[in-house]
This record gives sequence, structure tokens and C-alpha cells, in this order.
Amino acid sequence: MSRWILFSIATIICAEFLLRILNPSALSYYRDVKLLHAYHSEYGVTLQANESRYVKHYAGLWEGRFTTNSLGLRGLSEPSPNLPKIFCLGDSMVMGFGVSDQDTFCSLLDGITINGSKHQALNLGVDAYGSLGDAKRLKDISNKVSNVKEVLFFISPNDFAMPEVLRNQGILPDDELDALHENDPVWKSNFRIQFEATRISYLLQALKLAYEQSIIIWTQNRLLAEQELENAYHSPLQYVISSFFLPSPKNTCKLETKQSLICPEPIPESEFFCDATLPDLNSLPPLTKTTTDAYDQMIELSKLHNFTLRPVIIPVQVEEIYCYVNGKHHSLGNYALRAKKFWNEKGIDVIDLTKYTKSMCGNSIIEKDKPKFSSIRDYFIPGDGHLTVLGNEWVARSLKQELGAKD
Repeated sequence: MSRWILFSIATIICAEFLLRILNPSALSYYRDVKLLHAYHSEYGVTLQANESRYVKHYAGLWEGRFTTNSLGLRGLSEPSPNLPKIFCLGDSMVMGFGVSDQDTFCSLLDGITINGSKHQALNLGVDAYGSLGDAKRLKDISNKVSNVKEVLFFISPNDFAMPEVLRNQGILPDDELDALHENDPVWKSNFRIQFEATRISYLLQALKLAYEQSIIIWTQNRLLAEQELENAYHSPLQYVISSFFLPSPKNTCKLETKQSLICPEPIPESEFFCDATLPDLNSLPPLTKTTTDAYDQMIELSKLHNFTLRPVIIPVQVEEIYCYVNGKHHSLGNYALRAKKFWNEKGIDVIDLTKYTKSMCGNSIIEKDKPKFSSIRDYFIPGDGHLTVLGNEWVARSLKQELGAKD
């Protein structure tokens, strides 16, 4: 038995050593992202202070320098006691996943002039934060930084809304997850152990990633099999025809090339459909209690620290953008309607950048050293959904107009 124990230990050590030497690109990417974070006793995960890493996506989707200051805020700048502050509060979209430090929209807001005063913009964004995490983050940093004048709180669809197809895979909105874990000391203890362990060990992180991917793939395959069986049972003839007599694919390259110069861009109806009108607000589900409690905490903090709280909507799902610029609506945008209803009832105006999406199409840009006209999809990282450099510039430009700012 002792030999087997020694053999197992030796195998684990060798596997750890081998992974560190080989450092495969996918694992290297997740390692870099992991090491940018640190455990926080109050809100679980925060950004590691005084960190600097060059992160390169394993599939080549993006790369860039990621730096944090002494407070664990993204960017090199330390809070200046003499300047009024703007906080950018939210999740990975705000943090700037996918671009370098200087290209995040919060960085592009730094130094703007509002009402004759130059403002310093500080990035409080942390990936995977829901409304409760945002409220706790705001409370923490507000107690450490003085002269805060504006807090731009960016509402994410992942906070309290989740497409049914993802929910069926067991993926829940951040606020629902927080509600499950907020008062669970056993879960919190286990989370800290696994977080610190996977931060130290290459092998444990690789095993954790493999486990999570296996769960996702198994769930997707199960749902696909269930759908196939349901189709075969209810419409056997149609199922056979669609399975074995597929129509020849049509060449749509010319159509896409031609349409790319049309603004607004036509709705890609082969991918999704739009609704002709907005839904009745009373038909939409109310926000979760976790969400509204977090929002109320932010309002109380704004009164305590005497800053202006400005909720912001950034349309980040291309479906809702395509629909909007064509005068229609997509159900993925319902989260914004639900959030705006809450804030309006509180007497707080929401900055909605949706109207600025009409400016996305037809701009002259340079991509891979070649000139082209911009498309809606150029503002988002393919298959990832985060903002590109162009997307961050668009958000910063739109916010400056809303804030009445001057560079």
C-alpha cells in the first residue's frame, strides 16, 4: 500500500512539473487570468493588487497588457487626492476583458472635464460580478478613495437574466448564484480552498477546467439528444426528411459583401428574429430580491458619500443591436427594460447607450492594415462578446456625450 501511495505522489508531482514545463497555450491563458485575481473574504474574488501580466487568448481572439494599482483597480494610476473621481463599476465588460489597459473605455474617460473640472476615472470592474458583488466592491473602494463625484454603474444582462438555452445547461445569472451562496459558510470555505489551491497548482487548475468543460459538454449533448428524440417522436416523417435530405447550401458571400455597406445593417434573419414592438413592462418578471437589495445598497452609499449614481446600459448582445437599428426589439434586451423600470421608480435616470448604436455602421476603420467599413460585429470580440478596442472607443465617446464632458 505504501508503494502505491508513493507512486501516486510521484505521479502527481511529475504531472505538475510537466505541465509547468510544457505550459500549453490554453492552460497558460487561464493561469494568467487566474493569477490576476485574489481571494477576498467579503466578496469572494477581487483583482490582485500591483499586478502586471501580458495575457494572450489561447485561440488568438485578443491579447493585451493587464495592470492593477495598489488598490487592485485596473490601470496604473493611483487615486489622486486633488481630483474629483469617476468610478466605473461593473463586471468583465467594464474591467476591459479583451483589450490592454489604455484601451478600456474607463481609461479613455480619464482626464475628461465635466462642469469645468478635470476628473480622474478609476476602474472598479471585476469579471463575473453580479449586482451584490458590485455593491460590496463600491462600498469597499468608497471607503478608501475620497472626492468621488460620479459612479457609473454598468448593468449586465448576466446579473439577473439568462437565455433559456443557457439556463437549461445549468448556467444561472450571477445574482441567483450569489443568493444561493451568500449565507452558506460551508460553500464559502470550500470555495476559498479550491480558489487558493488552483491558484498554486497547475495540475489542480487543469483538472478543474477539464471537469467544468466535461459538465458543459455532457449537458449540451444531453439536451441535444433530448431534442432529437422529441423531434423524432412528434414528427417522424419531417425528422427523416430533414436528417437525410438536406438542401444544398446557398452561396451568400456576395449578399453579405453587398449588405455590409448598407446602414442600418439588415437583420440576419437566418440567425434570429426581432419583435415588432416592445413587450408590456407588466408582463416582464420583477428583478430578484438580491438584485434590488444590491441596488438599494448603492443608493444608500451614494447618499453617504455624496456622489451621483448613474446606472448605465451598454447593449452588448448583437441581436438587440441589429433589431434596434431596424426599429424593432429583441427579447435579449428585456433585462434593460426591467432594470430601467426599477431605477425610474426610484427617481434615478438611466444612461442608455442603445441609441448610439446607430453610429456603429459604415465608419471607415483599419483592420489588419486594410481599410474597411465598420459593422456592428466589429465592436465585439467574435465568439466572446466583450468589447474590442473599437467597441471601447464607442462606449467612451457615447458616455462623454451623455456626461456633457470635454476632453
